[in-house]
Amino acid sequence: MNPLEKPFDLLNQKIYNIINHQLKKHIKPTIKLKYVTDLDLKLVKQLKQEYGIGGLIIDVDETLRKDILQIPDCNKEWIKYMKQEFRVIILSNGMDKDVKGFANESGIEYIGFCHKPRKKYFLEAANKMGLYPENILVIGDDIVSDIYGGNKSGMFTAIVEDVVFKEDKER
Repeated sequence: MNPLEKPFDLLNQKIYNIINHQLKKHIKPTIKLKYVTDLDLKLVKQLKQEYGIGGLIIDVDETLRKDILQIPDCNKEWIKYMKQEFRVIILSNGMDKDVKGFANESGIEYIGFCHKPRKKYFLEAANKMGLYPENILVIGDDIVSDIYGGNKSGMFTAIVEDVVFKEDKER
């Protein structure tokens, strides 16, 4: 990396953090979760009973995995569990053959290069699940791509603070 690029990277990160902080004052998720795996059986039953949630749209990067690494086993197991209770689609602005392979093995639809927060892709996912938007929970880490996109599509939303790793859960 060029030494002159580092100050600009830091400046870009600071600008992003300020904008993100301001947007969080106006764009509100339905639910806040520390980790995606905090959506447990009790909360699942509550969502089904109170709101008729029947499907999940899940983001990949910084929601299921950190820094474009592999999805941790605990998150893979969580997805498999959620698939027993909900229809599940992974929706990502990127495309990753490993994530696509995992989705195919698990019988989960994977939509990549979707240009979130475009409403079109959220509604496409709802259509593939055979559900109305108001019966879907969007789970992601980004206030604009995931939460704003889900909100403007008429879906429930959950923001995730961090990615869980096995050693984190054994605290």
